[in-house]
Amino acid sequence: MNSSTPRETTLHEHHADYRRILLAGTPERIGRAQATYLRSVPTPFRRNVWETDMPFMRECAALLREVYAPLWIELSAFADALDMPAEKGLFVRAGALPHGCSAFVWVLPGGRVIAGRNYDFYERMPTRHLLITRPERGYGHVGMNGGLVGGRYDGMNEHGLFVALHKVMANRPNEFAPGMPYHLVLRLVLEMCDTAEAGARLVASLSHLAPFNYTLADPSGACFVVETYPGLPSQVRAEAGGIAVANHYTSPELAPLQGRRSTGDSQARVVAMRRLPSPADDAWEAAAARLRCHDSGLCCHREFGATLWSGLFDLSARRAAYAWGAPCRNAFHDVEIPTTA
Repeated sequence: MNSSTPRETTLHEHHADYRRILLAGTPERIGRAQATYLRSVPTPFRRNVWETDMPFMRECAALLREVYAPLWIELSAFADALDMPAEKGLFVRAGALPHGCSAFVWVLPGGRVIAGRNYDFYERMPTRHLLITRPERGYGHVGMNGGLVGGRYDGMNEHGLFVALHKVMANRPNEFAPGMPYHLVLRLVLEMCDTAEAGARLVASLSHLAPFNYTLADPSGACFVVETYPGLPSQVRAEAGGIAVANHYTSPELAPLQGRRSTGDSQARVVAMRRLPSPADDAWEAAAARLRCHDSGLCCHREFGATLWSGLFDLSARRAAYAWGAPCRNAFHDVEIPTTA
């Protein structure tokens, strides 16, 4: 039950590998730095078919080089340090695939923009790193990573651009074409884009390897969700006054791909996140309280749906804070966003 706090969940949280890591400099330096604290680990989940298909991975690598060569150089340096083919750097796993997350953005009277984000997944996922990145090229940013090398699962950059990803449980495609690994999508947006609109365009332009939703917002109050599925055109939705996104498609083009899977929990979280705070409330504290809510399912303590971290962002003030573990029992701590100017 979400209202309980099982002892096992607390123990996994206490023993997880929470760390702040600074990554700065050239792509080669950042790649080698990651190789000093990350190693390839097995996953308890079924491996993707393309992870042993070297020609397929070479085509994916070519797409990444075309979109953003510095990230390919970084992954190649990481792979070289671990004595593996550079193409395998695209899919090196020090954690596991995410299955649930929630994010909201409130555009408040007066123009202040506040965002909140909970990342929910298998409670035994050990790698939970807060990465503070100041690249030689691209924008500085902060964001969390669950162990997939080079990627980010959420975060904000020096322009106040907020992003988050959300796994969608959908039918497996009959065929796969080369595309971008989901964990690298947010990294590309954070380093390459200064507005939510530019980020949404970038995400929609990519070929994708997995079904995901992506949330994007910036200090102007621009809010987007990009719904993606392998081999199909991405669906982009802009919303005024804020946005709430979870783990289901809403576009008529992609929603049928969810089949008969229940989306009730995901939809309930969206309803809860959409409620704006009272004008008399402190918006930052109200957003933190919303992320701690058990009744809505936003803060979870289930074995396969535990809240592993929580993020709180004031886009207008370029302020970011993270709680390591469930926010109902862990405080938010500010993290400085690096700048490259």
